[in-house]
Amino acid sequence: MNHSASKRLVTGTIVYMIGNLLSKVLQMLILPIITATLTTVEYGYYDIVVTTINLVTPIATLQIVEGMFRFMFSESEDEKRKTISTVTYFLLFTFVILGTGIWSISILWDKVQYPFFIYLNYVSAIVFAYTQKLARCQQKNKEFAISGVLNTIVMLGVQALTLIVFRMSVEGMLIANFVSYIVASLYLFFFLKIRDTIKLKYVNFNTFKELFKYSIPLVPNSMCWWLVASSDRYVITLFLGAAANGIYAIAGKFAQLLTFVTSVFQLAWQESAILEANSEERDRFYTTTFNTYMKLLMGGYIVVLPFIRLIMPILLDPSYQAGYLYNPVILLGAVFSAFSQFYGSAYLVFKKTGGAFSTTVVAAIINIAVGAGLIHKLGLFAPALGTTVSFGVQWILRARQMKDYFKVKIDKKALMFLSTIMIIIIILYYMQNFWIHVAAFLLGLVIFLFTNKNIILGYVKKIVKK
Repeated sequence: MNHSASKRLVTGTIVYMIGNLLSKVLQMLILPIITATLTTVEYGYYDIVVTTINLVTPIATLQIVEGMFRFMFSESEDEKRKTISTVTYFLLFTFVILGTGIWSISILWDKVQYPFFIYLNYVSAIVFAYTQKLARCQQKNKEFAISGVLNTIVMLGVQALTLIVFRMSVEGMLIANFVSYIVASLYLFFFLKIRDTIKLKYVNFNTFKELFKYSIPLVPNSMCWWLVASSDRYVITLFLGAAANGIYAIAGKFAQLLTFVTSVFQLAWQESAILEANSEERDRFYTTTFNTYMKLLMGGYIVVLPFIRLIMPILLDPSYQAGYLYNPVILLGAVFSAFSQFYGSAYLVFKKTGGAFSTTVVAAIINIAVGAGLIHKLGLFAPALGTTVSFGVQWILRARQMKDYFKVKIDKKALMFLSTIMIIIIILYYMQNFWIHVAAFLLGLVIFLFTNKNIILGYVKKIVKK
């Protein structure tokens, strides 16, 4: 295996992990304040706003920022200036369109609350994503991680201020998001000296056309991905109401204890996958990486699930605690999503973004059909099940589809062993006994350490050497 690629992946993962872990831990600690001050209905509405932002943003930006990230890895300095300037001015135009659209909708539909704060959230979220992509393009991993931690600390500080001191509700959460995105973006803006790169004279129409051609297939794919990952929020709100969505959304927050590993790994993996795309040992590198990822995720599942069962009663207001019922399924969906994203990175690596669309469409249809079709019989289990099944199917389809580009040999023994332990942990999760949950957590922790001992020792050695 290419040791330089492996070292780069490990180093990148460590840097991203430190920043993301701190952010996720802090977000967990703020949950008692959020659930104590916001009703389930209020949090349900806030979650719908954030979910809608995640849907509309890829459409509004045409995924140009994603295109910028892929192209800047292989461009000359002159071409990079053209790309950054072109993308920047395009985003400014996008902000005008977004403002007009939100203002018009708020006039026509009186159910839209806090339209000005919603607009600020759109703009700041796009700017933050843009500056973070620039940091990654320049391989400023430390600064990228710092911006994430800074964003979280500021957001939580403003949330505490607006919710506790000023007694705000949804508007307080939206203000916190906006302020934190802007502060973190300004940090990256000045540190990366972005201002020196952005000039109107560098804006190039041919550059925009090339970015557009690459990025436009990502738009429907992103929309379908949203349908897979987040459409359950609309299904829940439509059939069960905003309060049920609030409970489900908070339950999903605990899955972040596992998905932070996913997001951290994906950031580092995406860079390494691009740089190793033409390597002679590519398939071996991809195989080793996936099996490492699989053991970490499935091992993480058997640790995180009983841990969630132990901490939910401590962190949440009683009105939200019914959400514990859905965590085993939600967490399994996070695992399948991670596997699917691993294979999905190949579409970006080999510039075959159109190929991602078909698998995402199938997954989106499955998610909506299962969620909406079974919600009256299964309640909140239905959308959780729909998301999990859809990601599982998407993973299998992508693995088959991407065989023409790279081959991964899955460690079937590890897969079967960890799957069996996961089933046991799920059974123990639903037992109403505190000490059983403690025993399940300790069992999961021992198996995680045993299964991933080589990985953990390797990380420790890397950190000690640094």
